[in-house]
Amino acid sequence: MAKKKKHTYKIGQTVKFKFFDGSIHKGTIAELTYMGDVVGDKTYYDCPQYTIHVPSDRYPRGYMIYGSMTDERIKQAMKCEQQSLFTNMEKIPANNSKRGSNKNAKTKKSISELDMAIQKQKKFINNH
Repeated sequence: MAKKKKHTYKIGQTVKFKFFDGSIHKGTIAELTYMGDVVGDKTYYDCPQYTIHVPSDRYPRGYMIYGSMTDERIKQAMKCEQQSLFTNMEKIPANNSKRGSNKNAKTKKSISELDMAIQKQKKFINNH
């Protein structure tokens, strides 16, 4: 087994990186892995990889996930700028627009839908 190469960047560190399509994004490192780091596959410990979360209002979770980013794709690391992951994703918009308040309404609606689905399942199980 090859000696593990250390990751250059840390979880929570903010970085600018170039995605495979050539677009440049700024996000927060969420996970440290190695190439081929899946069940049943050979792991290449000489190639560290990163999973990066980029804030985006296009997704209900509030961010886009970019996986398999290597040191070569990361162009710049922000010094002394580490973000806590998953903390108040609603603060991402710069202004207090109606868009942010709509997100809260959607979240509450989806939670109530989930509760209703759970109640229906419990009722179904108890009747059988």
